[in-house]
Amino acid sequence: MTTSETFILELTDQQLWTGIRNGDEQAYTLIFERYHRTLYNYGSKLSGNSAIVEDAVQEVFIDVWRLRSTLTENVTSVKFYLYRALRRRIHVASDKFPITEELTMLPDWEMPYTYANSETLLIQHESNSMISRRIQEVLSQLPERQIEVITLRYFDDFSVEEIAGIMGINEKSVRNLIYKAITSFRQTPQHFLVSVLILCLLVIF
Repeated sequence: MTTSETFILELTDQQLWTGIRNGDEQAYTLIFERYHRTLYNYGSKLSGNSAIVEDAVQEVFIDVWRLRSTLTENVTSVKFYLYRALRRRIHVASDKFPITEELTMLPDWEMPYTYANSETLLIQHESNSMISRRIQEVLSQLPERQIEVITLRYFDDFSVEEIAGIMGINEKSVRNLIYKAITSFRQTPQHFLVSVLILCLLVIF
C-alpha cells in the first residue's frame, strides 16, 4: 500500500464527507465501504425482509451521492446521519411490502488470501458465527424497539442522545427501553450467559 493510499484510509468521516460534497468519488467509496455492512446489520433489526434492507441501504448511499452538493456541511456524525436515513427508508418500505423471508446477517469478517493461517481463521469464523447466532437468539426474545435500542447503544456505540435522534423519541424513552431490556435479561436464567456472549461479541468485532 502506498503512502497516499494509507493517508486516504486514515481520513476521518468528516473529511470524507467534505470530499463527497466536493464530488470526490474515492471519498464516497470509502464511506460506502466503512458503513455498508454495519448499516445492513442494523437494518436487519428493523425488517426481516433482506430485499427491503439491502434496497434501503443502497438508496441511502445513492441519495448521498445524488444530493452531495446539498448535504449538511458541518455534519457532527456521518454514522448518525446514515443510520437515521436508513431507519426512515426501511419504515417507509416496510409499510408497503410484507415480510417474505428470513434475513441472513452479513458477515463482519473477511478472510485474507493466505494458506498458512486459513484453517485457524476458519475455526475462528465458525466460533464467531456461533456466538453471533446465540446472541441473536437471545435478543430475538425482546420486543423490536428494545432490540433496536440495545443494538444502537451497545453494538453501534451511539449515545442516548443520538439514539433518541435516530429513533425519533425523547431521551427518557431511550433510557426506559434500555432499562426494560436489561431487566428482561436479568429475569431469565440465562442472564449471565447473555452478559458473557455480548462481551465476547464486543471483543471479537
